[in-house]
Amino acid sequence: MGQTTHVTLATATGLVRLALLTHVGAGMVGIVTGFVAVFATKGARLHRKSGMLFVYAMVAMGVVASGLAAYEGKMTTVVGGPFTAYLVFTALIAVRPLDHEPRGLAPGLMVLAFGVALFNVVLGIQALGLPKMTMGGVPAPMIFFMGSIALMAGIGDWRMIRAGGIRGTKRIARHLWRMCFGLFVASGSFFLGQTRFFPKPMRSPLLLAIPALAPLVILIYWMWRVRVRGRLPVWLLKGAADYRARLVREPS
Repeated sequence: MGQTTHVTLATATGLVRLALLTHVGAGMVGIVTGFVAVFATKGARLHRKSGMLFVYAMVAMGVVASGLAAYEGKMTTVVGGPFTAYLVFTALIAVRPLDHEPRGLAPGLMVLAFGVALFNVVLGIQALGLPKMTMGGVPAPMIFFMGSIALMAGIGDWRMIRAGGIRGTKRIARHLWRMCFGLFVASGSFFLGQTRFFPKPMRSPLLLAIPALAPLVILIYWMWRVRVRGRLPVWLLKGAADYRARLVREPS
């Protein structure tokens, strides 16, 4: 499909308008519930409920965003939606495994991650040869950055499959970094990508960068706490234990 005019709520009609409304609504729900889940006590009811809503919202947002990007011919962002959905889904099943996981699910998700990485590398190389090293409004460094994240995720999947699963701090780290990065995708897209919707006094890039980049700061903190120090705080261990106990009492 060729390049089309950028669609907006003011000009879109029919299914395209419905898709935009769904995308915006799911994104807002994802941002709110994501930050609630980040700061709520891990394993507590608020954390579980907000975390599940975050996953549902991000999957919906990602799928719709991919469709809209394809409709507009924006190849630089068409894979971003499925990759975001992949991140939050794999983050969820890291701590809440499926009752009956299909045999090829894990390898299929790994192939998806590697495919997104390869796709971004190819686009990034093409962008380097374009004016301002930008493709579809996305700078080449950002394309390579997203590709490196996808590559890291795919390698993590491969290691998990080879080891027959992950446990302990590695399992928690997998959950935390994928959830936080998924939230960063939503917060960055909203606070830095939709600045025109904010009142003029709030349109300072430095001001909007605070909530946009907060998930990355939180991610770095938790990776240091969980992977570098190699242990979890007592309150998180207690919350995780309570969570597992609730799953036994309240199967779903």
